Amino acid sequence: MNLGNTISTLRQKRGLKQSDLAEKCQITQAYLSNIEHNKKEPIIAILKLISLALEIPLPVLFFLSMDEEDVPENKKQLFSFLSNNFKPILINNFVE
Repeated sequence: MNLGNTISTLRQKRGLKQSDLAEKCQITQAYLSNIEHNKKEPIIAILKLISLALEIPLPVLFFLSMDEEDVPENKKQLFSFLSNNFKPILINNFVE
């Protein structure tokens, strides 16, 4: 799962600086930086704040963060289908 990269990408698409998002979430910019660089795994409460600030449902944030490595071998084909077909739709509807 590449949660940090997804948060960083969504933040940038929203035109927010790290300091802006951190302030909205009441966390430090350093902590957000560590999250975005996958150095820290935030608790669910922080992820909820981040998803609210980014105006994206938490389950969508998780789905956009998933990689094939997160999926069991017998589900990779289905995941690939879902990912290829639904990630662009989700991004268009929740980000742009």
